[in-house]
Amino acid sequence: MFNTFIWDFDGTLFDTYPMIVQGYLQALKEYHIDSTKEEVYQILKEYSSAKIAEKYQLDFAELSKKAKVYEEKSAYEPQSFTGTKDVLSFIVARHKGNMILSHRRQASTQALLKKEQLADLVTEVVGPENNFPRKPDPTSLNYLLKQYGLDPKKTVMIGDRALDIDAGKNAGVATIFFDNEHLLTDIQADYRVTSMKEIEKFV
Repeated sequence: MFNTFIWDFDGTLFDTYPMIVQGYLQALKEYHIDSTKEEVYQILKEYSSAKIAEKYQLDFAELSKKAKVYEEKSAYEPQSFTGTKDVLSFIVARHKGNMILSHRRQASTQALLKKEQLADLVTEVVGPENNFPRKPDPTSLNYLLKQYGLDPKKTVMIGDRALDIDAGKNAGVATIFFDNEHLLTDIQADYRVTSMKEIEKFV
């Protein structure tokens, strides 16, 4: 059905939100702001980390930098969601491709992939180092389409948030919403799945 699968990373391939939330909670304390895990998580899922800065009228770049420092010190060890390696391998075995489009730094993404022997299953990781506008702007997706000569009709963007789905739509590719928590109900994706295993039917 699709030849190229472009994945979001945090909350889609790997369960990294616990350490991301903790990072922002600790960063906010530097500004004498006490939030809750529930509030930060809801904002991250519904919008993005930039919305946290907006809510508290903070400089996003500065807040994000502080949060990353705390995140890297976290004792939490993120793991991929159940079935991730199986579905990535399933795609590659059929001579199709996986790419990652994330707001996470490339070195961090690669380290987590390598830890679970997944790096060889991914053709390219696009991160903030590429200096593309953040999702839902389609520039990063358009780069992948052009760089690899991808057919938009045979390409799908997979993510757990509206900004992932909107990025896919803005680039003219199909979209799959990874809805493993049933937390967001108004995501207008072409398809919706609740587990990694379900994605195999799109290969």
